[in-house]
Amino acid sequence: MTAPSSRTTQRWQPAPGEHELARAPVSFATGAVGRVADRRWFRDDERRDIQAELPGWPAGPTYRLRSRVGIALGTTLKVVGALGLIALAAVLGGTGVGPSASEPLGEPEDPENETRDFPVLWAAPGTLARTLPWQLDPARRPDTDVTHAVLTDHRLLVLGALDDPRDPWEEVLWEVELSDIATVERRKFSTARRDFRIVFTDGSWCRLTSRDGERLLSHLAPLRDTVSH
Repeated sequence: MTAPSSRTTQRWQPAPGEHELARAPVSFATGAVGRVADRRWFRDDERRDIQAELPGWPAGPTYRLRSRVGIALGTTLKVVGALGLIALAAVLGGTGVGPSASEPLGEPEDPENETRDFPVLWAAPGTLARTLPWQLDPARRPDTDVTHAVLTDHRLLVLGALDDPRDPWEEVLWEVELSDIATVERRKFSTARRDFRIVFTDGSWCRLTSRDGERLLSHLAPLRDTVSH
C-alpha cells in the first residue's frame, strides 16, 4: 500500500506508462469554529487520541477543546475589530469591510466531527490512514517544508519538498493505489470550504485541506461530490 521514502534530485516524475493528472499543496485540516477552532486530533475508531502511537511521528501539540469563556471573548474581540474596520473605511470613504467580507462556512454535515470534535485522522490499528506521513501536520512540519498531493491514473501520493523553487528535489512520503480509496468527499463546513475527506476501503479516513484542492477533486470527486473507485 505504501512505499519507502525516496529522495530525488529533481521534480518527481510518474513511472513509465503512468500519467500525472493533478497536484496541489495539501495538509491535515484545522477546526474552523467554536471549541475546535485552530485545533485537530488524531483518533482511533473508539475516539481515543492516537498521535503518540503513530510510528515515526515526532511529538506535537496536545490540544484541548477551547473553553466557552475563551470562545466568547474571542468572538467579542472579532466583532469589535470588525466594527473598527468598518468605521475606518467609512472615514476614508471606502465601501466598508466586515464579517461579510470573508467567505461564510457551510452547514455542519457531521457535527460530531466538525463542531464537537475535529479528527483529521480516524484509524483503527492496522488501517491505511495510520500510514499517512506526519509531514502533513502543519504543527509538526518545519516552516521551510511543504507537502503536495499528486494524483495519477494509478495512485495518490504525498510528496515532501522545500518551500524554495530553486531547490527542485521532492521526496515520496506516502502513496496508495486508487483501488484502496473508497470515496472522496468535499466537506462544506470549513474555512474557505477547502476541506475534503478521503475514506479508504478499510473504513479509516483522513480530513485534508488544500487551497488548490479542486485540481484533485475534479478528478477524484466529480459533480455528485462522492465517487467510488
